[in-house]
Amino acid sequence: MRNRTTRTTNTALVAATALSTALIAGVPATAQPEEPGSASDAAQRLRELSREAEVVTEDFKKVQDDHAARQRELDASTAAAHRADQAAEQARREEERFRGEVDELTAASYQGARMNTLSALLTAESPESFLDRASALDALARDNNQAVHAVVTATRRAESAQRRAAEERARAARAEAEAARLQQEFAVRKEEMDARVAEVKEQYDQLSAQEQEALSGDDTDVGPVSGSGTAIAAVNAALSKQGSPYVWGAKGPNQFDCSGLVQWSFEQAGLSLPASTRTQVSTGTSVTESQLKPGDVIFFYDSASHNGIYIGGGNVVHAPTEGQNVKVEKYDYIGDVHSIRRMTG
Repeated sequence: MRNRTTRTTNTALVAATALSTALIAGVPATAQPEEPGSASDAAQRLRELSREAEVVTEDFKKVQDDHAARQRELDASTAAAHRADQAAEQARREEERFRGEVDELTAASYQGARMNTLSALLTAESPESFLDRASALDALARDNNQAVHAVVTATRRAESAQRRAAEERARAARAEAEAARLQQEFAVRKEEMDARVAEVKEQYDQLSAQEQEALSGDDTDVGPVSGSGTAIAAVNAALSKQGSPYVWGAKGPNQFDCSGLVQWSFEQAGLSLPASTRTQVSTGTSVTESQLKPGDVIFFYDSASHNGIYIGGGNVVHAPTEGQNVKVEKYDYIGDVHSIRRMTG
């Protein structure tokens, strides 16, 4: 039932656009649009294929995000393991140095023979001599205790550094293995994406000029939004790209898909976002439709495979689909809202 309703709505849109085009061209108002038929079915099939291709494209971009994250983890763990190895080596050098001091102090005590307070008293020639010898013994004992403590501390520090190095190497190994797995998945997803996009393009080429014009719709030229801050800067960055063509998987600066436009716009505002709707949808904080304000990112459909940036007044700026340019539209016209995320503020 929903498909029949959607098809009827889409057919009406095609007819309305064709009629307005005819009026602008000076064709008499009595001219009627073509009756629904195979061409309308082709347009509907294009929309279905585009949605499917969009899902696959965002899956592919998520694999890219995941692979990049594992690579960063690998690099960080490798660097941390190297630092831990250096710390362990330094601690071992200190351990050896302090151990040498302990050995020297122990040898001095042994060579002094009976070097304790009683022997110092018995062998002292005078009270002054006793005090001198006792003071020397105390100093020797303190030095020896400090050296022993330093050995123990250095040993523990070396062992801790070695454990950290081992843990980081294990973490790096896991990250490397996951990165390799994702690299293989990357190739599979890329092939699947390319096949779906090719199918969309082939279907698009089968549309009549009238249907292609109806699909593309009118470009928009909405001026910048007033205000300041990261969110407003992202809005205005996106608005500056109105008229840029939709290209599958594109991330700017002159062509975009939906998540590519969102990522690029926030990047211009100084905020780094992941590349896929799959990962963008978990970024920032969740807000409701009643809390919407410019800069919030709206995700559409059950799959959250499409998104756009809210600019106020019920409008979003987004990169729609094949055959369309970046434009401003009412967000409730685009599709069912999956979720809304506030990326900043």
